[in-house]
Amino acid sequence: MSPEQARAVPSTTRAGRRGTVARGRWKWLDALLHTLILSSATITFAACSGGESVSEPILAPDGINELDEAETPGAALVAPTLIPAVTYDGSGQIVHPDVAVFPGRWQGKRYWIAATPYPGGNPKYENPSIYQGESSREMTVPAGVTNPIVAPPSFGYMSDPDIVHDAERDELRMYYRQTTGENDQLFLATSRNGVQWSPAHLVVSDVRYSLISPAVVRESAASWRMWTVNAAAQGCYSLPTELVLQQRRSADGIAWSAPEPVELRVPRRVPWHWDVQYVAAKSEYWALIAAYPQGTTCSQSAVYFARSTDGTTWTVSPTPLLGPGEFEPIRDLVYRSSFHYHEGSDAVSVWFSGARLEGKSFRYSVASARYPFSELLRRVSGATSTLERSATSAASSELKTAREAFEHQFP
Repeated sequence: MSPEQARAVPSTTRAGRRGTVARGRWKWLDALLHTLILSSATITFAACSGGESVSEPILAPDGINELDEAETPGAALVAPTLIPAVTYDGSGQIVHPDVAVFPGRWQGKRYWIAATPYPGGNPKYENPSIYQGESSREMTVPAGVTNPIVAPPSFGYMSDPDIVHDAERDELRMYYRQTTGENDQLFLATSRNGVQWSPAHLVVSDVRYSLISPAVVRESAASWRMWTVNAAAQGCYSLPTELVLQQRRSADGIAWSAPEPVELRVPRRVPWHWDVQYVAAKSEYWALIAAYPQGTTCSQSAVYFARSTDGTTWTVSPTPLLGPGEFEPIRDLVYRSSFHYHEGSDAVSVWFSGARLEGKSFRYSVASARYPFSELLRRVSGATSTLERSATSAASSELKTAREAFEHQFP
């Protein structure tokens, strides 16, 4: 605190000045008391000279609360809520979110989100884009950013971004998949401020459909892991015996090992797209998995919750967290989802993606929700099969056509 600020502090020797202290000279208190701030709180000062009171509202610095509501102990359940987003193609349709969360903010924001536009399921526009938010229900384009952050390829298409914070370098890393006629390739772009991004460079290459939905975790400065889906056999039409979940290891997140198998089974379903994170407070790896019923295709998935102590052998909860028909904006297709565990509140934020039928095609959206951990476990631990039935129930001819188009366009 500067000498000028110190002189502005009311004291018993300055009683006569209390009623005339300007509001602007109390801003230093905002920073000191930010953890005690409530939007309706006031501090009343009694003026000794006349006995009258002056009420001064205490506001968060710059009008922003310093405490993320999702980290507040006892954080409430928040039902899935649609998140509007501006896409570079103008459609507002977006899919496959992945989120890096900073309770104390990074470059001024708590949430940094990677996602791709997907208007009507057109992969031409499925190019990695960056968003940010002060809350889990915001996706705004950072000032100075022109999406997509990576130029579309001259052939093939891009998809499946995954965003990670490298604490050692204090930079964001965005991994994404590029598919060509014969190969799947994983590229990496980095940024120190979320606005300027490095040229992307290739880090992994394999046969087509073998590097689907990469999920990267930084375990330490010298230990990185990546989980992927290998559907080289039949892509979106794969059977459980044909699709393989794999992991790779790295000392720097750039040079990766050969793939190793992962043990994960979703009863009567085929695991498709997933996100994996290490939750240090629970000493576990967690995953959300979009899986479709055996004998159908990837256009009929629901999102399941899985846990692992080593990241290799997984246990999947019997009931989906979200499936078709559960949330109106994505009632017809529930797709790859992302999440974050809030240690301060023992709650989990989830970003769902999916689509609903509008006319003859799908309209894609992202929605956020928050579950106290105990509530999330209650929802996924039941033995009900309503979502299983809804996924395979009779569909209209328009919905069948939209599903077929989705399947043909992927991967």
